[in-house]
Amino acid sequence: MAKVLVCATALFFLLYGTVFTLIPVEMAHWVTGASPAPASATIDFRATYGGAQFAIGLSLICIMRWQKQTNLALTVIAITLFSMAFSRLLGILVDGQANLFMYLYLVAEVVFAAWALYLKRSVTPLQS
Repeated sequence: MAKVLVCATALFFLLYGTVFTLIPVEMAHWVTGASPAPASATIDFRATYGGAQFAIGLSLICIMRWQKQTNLALTVIAITLFSMAFSRLLGILVDGQANLFMYLYLVAEVVFAAWALYLKRSVTPLQS
């Protein structure tokens, strides 16, 4: 089950990153209800939501394929998702007026990060 979570998370980040890289304005509008206006904002969306998200997915695949470190991959997932959840929650509390996506993402981030930590307990030393 741990490997399934790592692979599913990696694929999600790869897909999300690819789509944000290819159509950042449309994705930003779909997720947030607003589009980045100046070119620099669009470039930053491509880099942050596209490039960084893609890098997380690719890193998870590399960890699993080359290092065979399921435990490390689960740790990366937990750290990444809990960090996103913390920042998102802070934004909700400070900025307010979050749309439904922000709450859905927050729940998903907490649930999957917690699941990754739970699954770390089931990974044997040979799998880690």
